[in-house]
Amino acid sequence: MSSVPRRLRYALGALAMVTAAATTFTATPANAATGISIRLWKIECVEQSDWGSSGDRPYFVVFIVSPNHRTGTVLVDPGIYTKSQSTYLPQTLITGNASSRALTVTLTVTVMLEQDEARDLAPEQIDGIDASMSHDYWFEMPSMESTHEKAAWLGARLRSKVDAILTENAKDVIPGNGDDDILGTSYATVQQGQATAPMSFKEDDGYYRVYYTG
Repeated sequence: MSSVPRRLRYALGALAMVTAAATTFTATPANAATGISIRLWKIECVEQSDWGSSGDRPYFVVFIVSPNHRTGTVLVDPGIYTKSQSTYLPQTLITGNASSRALTVTLTVTVMLEQDEARDLAPEQIDGIDASMSHDYWFEMPSMESTHEKAAWLGARLRSKVDAILTENAKDVIPGNGDDDILGTSYATVQQGQATAPMSFKEDDGYYRVYYTG
């Protein structure tokens, strides 16, 4: 007969079960709860848009919606010049704290631009776009079930805000202002540890495939 009292054996057994469950939970990667780093991973230039120069210098305005409904807008400039039929791996950080869980994804909506001379979008203008997009997301976006529908609606809003700034900048007398061109609008869903399906940008006589990774 065991020298350990029955009630104590039950208590020890229950403690062992709780400890095992806690061990299983904490084995999940820490960044699954705290966030993932989203990067501009790969750019495939099928056809550049600016034939009269040394190539395109693309950059991106990205609106991000995490599964916990945290939003943000960032400007991403990999600082590269692209040539037709070429592939680039900038691996440029977009955000380092996007929420992610095993069965959820982060939605990214992107406007791609081509920089001529000085870049037309200033940091304070990105801040303005961010505030406006967050308002649109929380107070203006209609109820939609489809991710594609949500992305299309948000993409149209983001593009209109970027285009409005480019149009306003074009009125300036400073050479180079307002010369940047929009190469397209697209979206991707980013999941931890995975590369996205390619986003396609096919405007202004250019053609690009762009991949993010989480």
